[in-house]
Amino acid sequence: MSLAAALLEKIGSFFIEILLGFIAVRSHVLEFEDSKILSRFALYIVTPCAMLDAFQYEFSTDKLMGLGVAMLGVLLSTAAFALLAKLLTKPCRLSVVESCSLMYPNAGNFLLPLVASVLGPDWVIYCCPSFVVMNVCLFTHAQTVLSGEKTFRLSMLYKNVVLLSTLVGLIMFLLNVQLGGFVGDTVTSIGGMMGPVYMFTVGMILGNADLKKVFSHKRAYLICLGRLLLCPLATLALFLLTGLTRIHPEAPRFLLVVFLSAGAPTAVMVTQFTQLYRSVPEAEAASVINILSTLLCLLTLPCMTWLYQALVF
Repeated sequence: MSLAAALLEKIGSFFIEILLGFIAVRSHVLEFEDSKILSRFALYIVTPCAMLDAFQYEFSTDKLMGLGVAMLGVLLSTAAFALLAKLLTKPCRLSVVESCSLMYPNAGNFLLPLVASVLGPDWVIYCCPSFVVMNVCLFTHAQTVLSGEKTFRLSMLYKNVVLLSTLVGLIMFLLNVQLGGFVGDTVTSIGGMMGPVYMFTVGMILGNADLKKVFSHKRAYLICLGRLLLCPLATLALFLLTGLTRIHPEAPRFLLVVFLSAGAPTAVMVTQFTQLYRSVPEAEAASVINILSTLLCLLTLPCMTWLYQALVF
């Protein structure tokens, strides 16, 4: 089965999970407010377990090399996102919220279950560079510009439970320490809930949303075009131009993980920061962009993966 076909199959299950969340809210089996509980559960329990579980492998130089290649790819793609946002801000009259929505992909709860399903659990570890870099940028640059503050607080990073769990997982990997027995099984089991919990929550949010407003928001389509098509295409072009795909025999697969992140929907944290620091209309716009990009991603990501496979492998 081709990568694009495997991805399409997994995305089909994502769509069903979103649909179930949508039906649950529309039928009043659950209320929209319940999605906030699920979001906190995912952020403080499920995601840290998933990040810890990603490093539960015996140390090897091959895996360490793969992490290095993935990190180089992430740094290149992040630079591409920032450049695209800067170039498009003036001609497209992007607001701060729209610029951040364009720049920051959902590199965590969307990417990890996708990679685990399409490439296998052994490849989830290569999601970590994307996750770390995006979270650092979100809790420094994004939070600073959206809040209007001149400087960022270091506490934004060291109080981030996801970053801390990733750091602990990396240290365990380098020291060749694994969680065994029922503790390891528990971490793996809870971490495996990330995809369904996130997609079900998206469906609940969609169930509470004004669908007419979501699908008729013209500016949202413009941001989605940049996030879902321009960003991954720019990333692919950089990989090919720099020769990064030839730096290691397995580089195409290491970088595929980064490429999937580049084509992911807008980061949920952009919406959450906008709700905290910006006006109500801006928060609504950020929410629409997040929902629409998640839905459209189910169509665009298999196409982008097929292109990557045709040009790189």
